[in-house]
Amino acid sequence: MSLSPAFLDELRARTTLSTLIGKSVKVQRAGKEYKACCPFHNEKTPSFTINDDKGFYHCFGCGAHGDAIRWMTDHRGLPFIDAVKELADAAGMEMPAPDPRAAKKAEQARGLHDAMAAAQDWFE
Repeated sequence: MSLSPAFLDELRARTTLSTLIGKSVKVQRAGKEYKACCPFHNEKTPSFTINDDKGFYHCFGCGAHGDAIRWMTDHRGLPFIDAVKELADAAGMEMPAPDPRAAKKAEQARGLHDAMAAAQDWFE
């Protein structure tokens, strides 16, 4: 399934990151942003910030950085498409229907990749 960048942008815009992260991590308001202890590494003082206006989180301790989709894949361990489906459901968005042209194009690309892999094996 191919998802358009416009759909993903709309999904990110409809998702409040601090609320999403706040479901599993205790967050505190700090000015325009939120702060928390980073869930990706052990720490005693908060270095994990969440910016709802810009739609990203960042940890100054370990360098973890991402958006709502990245949070679902990294923290919850979901595959990309499952993370998008769960966020879309929570945001009241409908997943786009699969495009038959995109499926045909992907099948052709797979055939080309297989042919190139066979040629590479032969030349090696």
